[in-house]
Amino acid sequence: MHVTDALVRQVAKLARIELSDAEVAAMVPQLDRILGHVEAVGSVDAGAHDPAALDPVPSATLRPDVEAPSLDRAKDVMRNAPEKDTMGVFFLVPKVLED
Repeated sequence: MHVTDALVRQVAKLARIELSDAEVAAMVPQLDRILGHVEAVGSVDAGAHDPAALDPVPSATLRPDVEAPSLDRAKDVMRNAPEKDTMGVFFLVPKVLED
């Protein structure tokens, strides 16, 4: 797949990102290279390998799963909220979808 200016603009529109002409021009070759790498990975024949047999992270390097207390909502979480509801329980965010 070849990345074009029109494709970058369409994806930016869907993501609601405003890009200048210079940013679009800079992204075209970058995204083209990224997709080239993805296509190269997809072309590798992995049929001879059992995916379950591949352990990318040896179990010995993982930390133990230990229960720990979570953050205190009022003290640690909600005090940093730019906007919150009247009870201080939920973050308020701008509406992004139309009715």
